[in-house]
Amino acid sequence: MAWTRRQFLYRTTVLGAAAAAGCSSRVGGDPVADPAARPAGPEPTSSEPSAPERTTIGILSYRPYTVEDGGEVAGPVPEVARAVLDALGVTDVKIQVVRDEAVLQAGIAAGQFDLVGGLTIRPDLCGDLEFSVPDHVSLTAFVVPAANPKGLKTYAEVAATGAKLGVMGGLPEEQDARTGGVPQANIVALPDPAVLLNAVRSGEVDCAAFDDITLRDMVKTQGEGVAVTDPFRPPDRLPWVGAYAFPEGSELLTSFNNRLRDLHESGVWLQIVAPYGFTEHNAPPADLTTEKVCAGG
Repeated sequence: MAWTRRQFLYRTTVLGAAAAAGCSSRVGGDPVADPAARPAGPEPTSSEPSAPERTTIGILSYRPYTVEDGGEVAGPVPEVARAVLDALGVTDVKIQVVRDEAVLQAGIAAGQFDLVGGLTIRPDLCGDLEFSVPDHVSLTAFVVPAANPKGLKTYAEVAATGAKLGVMGGLPEEQDARTGGVPQANIVALPDPAVLLNAVRSGEVDCAAFDDITLRDMVKTQGEGVAVTDPFRPPDRLPWVGAYAFPEGSELLTSFNNRLRDLHESGVWLQIVAPYGFTEHNAPPADLTTEKVCAGG
């Protein structure tokens, strides 16, 4: 069975941890949007089911979408979920951080979670889970030497200059690069994110392609001598689309979707996620729907 992007990265960057751990609601260190500054948002309409007073969320552990520090959890995925539930009047929110996607799926199937975050919408999951409207997209970007001496910003520029491109073996960027015109001889498959960064630093490759959100976080924490280019949409496929997943028939889904749309339309969503490296480019385009992603684009 092929690994998902997050399963691959988790297995190459995270050492053994418990399958699930209960966490409280805030984290120190990196800036976190002040929950007191969030507008309450409109009250649920009469056509919406009432939200429960207590909700349990399962969150997949994957930085920077989830940030853990000292037993507390924040990051864009849990913070957006809290903001939506705050607007719905949910007063008791419990978050469990889960280390493996299969455990997260089993937990929601068993009724352990009311919703889960940290998954991308994938056709193979759409038959068993009901996804919210898209919350965010992650595009493609390059990590390049500081100042980007070759001016590489797209696959077309890599192809035109004969530059060497690093990718993580087994992930879609390798096929994306070929689709974008980069000769196979100029694509270097590398085993993990640390090697990817070091290959750019050492000059083994001229640039490396990966998703923009993860790249910005990697460069922020371990990126001496390198920089991240502006993101672009991968050729001939949808970007990664993040959303929240619910058990089939969940009465919470409609209300959650309405409040999530409110966050995006009001600009509050960007205020919440910006401290974690998200930009306006990571907001889902208006024509991107869950149904389209579930159908494979």
